[in-house]
Amino acid sequence: MNHSTNRRLETLIYAGLWLLAMTVFLLNFMRARAYTSLPLLDMAVVERTAYVMLPFIILFAVNNYLLIPKLLFRNRYGTYFLTATLLVLIIWTCQRYQFVNFIEGESVPRHPGPPHHEPHPMLPLPLFLDVIYDLLIVGCNLAMALMFRHFDDTLEHEKLMKENAMNQLTYLKAQINPHFYMNMLNNIHGMIEINPVKAQDMVIEMSGLMRYMLYESTRPEIALWAEIGFIRNYLSLMRERYPEDSVSISVDLPDEHDAAGVSVPPLLFLVFIENAFKHGISYNGGSYVSVHLEVTHDRVEFRCMNSVFPGEKSKSHEGIGLENVRRRLDLIYGDRYTLDIDNTASVYSVNLTLPQYENKDTCNR
Repeated sequence: MNHSTNRRLETLIYAGLWLLAMTVFLLNFMRARAYTSLPLLDMAVVERTAYVMLPFIILFAVNNYLLIPKLLFRNRYGTYFLTATLLVLIIWTCQRYQFVNFIEGESVPRHPGPPHHEPHPMLPLPLFLDVIYDLLIVGCNLAMALMFRHFDDTLEHEKLMKENAMNQLTYLKAQINPHFYMNMLNNIHGMIEINPVKAQDMVIEMSGLMRYMLYESTRPEIALWAEIGFIRNYLSLMRERYPEDSVSISVDLPDEHDAAGVSVPPLLFLVFIENAFKHGISYNGGSYVSVHLEVTHDRVEFRCMNSVFPGEKSKSHEGIGLENVRRRLDLIYGDRYTLDIDNTASVYSVNLTLPQYENKDTCNR
């Protein structure tokens, strides 16, 4: 519900309430006519209803369109309540004038018999009811205005929270690129000394990864199959960096059919894979990195494991990249995801489970 919808709903509620009030007054006058020989409904009844309702309508209009927005919603509470009280007194004075004119204009039948005196109330019942109705109109109008003002404030707060979340996501995603480029350049720098020709090939492959990061990953959500293609290319680049006899890289990714129609935030899995190579590879012994991605009927499961060597367990994997991933997950999924990280003496493992949704719905969120 947006602000314009709130305004339309508020207007419809006021219109419905006033229509109900006019109907009640009209029926009341028609009931009084039922005890006479006059017709139940004619122009005199309609005019009398409009005449009685006019002060109430003026009271509502002044309070709703002038006093509440100009005083109450500008935090001038004392001035509002004093002005509203004065307005009620003015309207009631007009209603008293109406009542006196109505009594004087009515032909009151005189009963035969000796004159007798009956006590007269200080405030006739119609005037007493007018005061009650005036206070009810102001009170109900105030309650409705505050309720819809609360709705507006809630919508504005949600809008600001959403904009803030989007700004944070943009900032966090922007931090991924420098982090990725730094790691890739370090890898290429290391390969230049070992195999310059392969380093040239790595530069070409890196340009393809950069193209994906510059153009495809700018969307809030991206097709899982495109993200899988990026992961395959990245792992292919890593295979060229490390010798097969000392570093084992195992990959288990879903095919295009299994990943069809599924969307994920871009570059979400990259940080975990980067950390696996950064912290899990050692030239002093056999190393391995294992990447597994599975799509089920209601979720996406990602697992990444790497070897840990003596002294490596004490080193923290919680760098800027992993911290950003946690914040992105919180902003995007809230409490609908699970992230378990286990760091033992020999294995560092990451298990991430995401709710599955179709990209046609999430791209426009």
